[in-house]
Amino acid sequence: MRILSRLMACCFVVLLAACQQGQASADRVAPEPLIEPIDPQTNPIAAVRERDRQMKANPDLSQMRSEIMAMIGDAKADDVSQCRVIGFGHKPCGGPAEYIAYSVKSSNETVLQQKINSYNKAAEAENIRLGRMSDCAIVPEPQVSLVDGQCKLTGTSKQEIM
Repeated sequence: MRILSRLMACCFVVLLAACQQGQASADRVAPEPLIEPIDPQTNPIAAVRERDRQMKANPDLSQMRSEIMAMIGDAKADDVSQCRVIGFGHKPCGGPAEYIAYSVKSSNETVLQQKINSYNKAAEAENIRLGRMSDCAIVPEPQVSLVDGQCKLTGTSKQEIM
């Protein structure tokens, strides 16, 4: 009987989380889908041009990621109070794809957060545009600690800053 009540409680929590994610996704504006509006069989040149236009309209996520990681650098800090954790990327079902640690000592926190927010929105738009799916697992935010003068994530399998 206890097992059944625990199972029902878990199901309720999962359903509640799914409803909240569904509401958040209803508020989002979907980006332009990646489609071929021009038939490549009848007009191949125009189809290639349209495809190029669509690809240029979408930001380069790998370049954005590289810029953010360069800003974070080694995440050097003197004290753990200078370390922060932030969600990075976007899972297709919602929530961050991963978490990264950074230091307020070695980074301009406002600019870094703006760049990460832009990256997260671009990653979400790409997931929608490409119709990606994920496991929809809710990943808890890890803790951060100071290891050899660097901010590192703890409580996860990823111990290094990517």
